[in-house]
Amino acid sequence: MSTAVLEPIVEQPVAAKPAAVTPVAAEEARWSDPHPLLPVFIAGAISAVLTGGFIGAILIWLATRHSGIMAP
Repeated sequence: MSTAVLEPIVEQPVAAKPAAVTPVAAEEARWSDPHPLLPVFIAGAISAVLTGGFIGAILIWLATRHSGIMAP
């Protein structure tokens, strides 16, 4: 093992500085998004429609496979 691993590391305490509080500007508050999850729900709806179409196409293919429509 190296001696760096065995040596205890002692850090110097750092004096805490008060954080600078900046008030939210009126323009920034006015432009905040009232519906932040709307794009997520839109993407979910689009993916649900595409998934339903894909699964529906497979089910239609399975249903018509032995009906004679797709017979050679």
